[in-house]
Amino acid sequence: MALFIRVTLDETACSGSGRCLSLVSACPVDIFTQDGDRVAIDEEQVDECTLCGLCLEAEPAAVKIEKLY
Repeated sequence: MALFIRVTLDETACSGSGRCLSLVSACPVDIFTQDGDRVAIDEEQVDECTLCGLCLEAEPAAVKIEKLY
């Protein structure tokens, strides 16, 4: 469970086969995983986020990062 941030994906922006897969390779701490043709968030990895912004650059309409502190 994430303590410091919440990462969410807009399902509409990522709908369709292969959409948002660039997030998997963009994230240096493996928050995003490939689940068949779609992308999922590995909740156990979320607190490893360094707020680098690479996911926001890769899919700005799909990713939202919210600081909880």
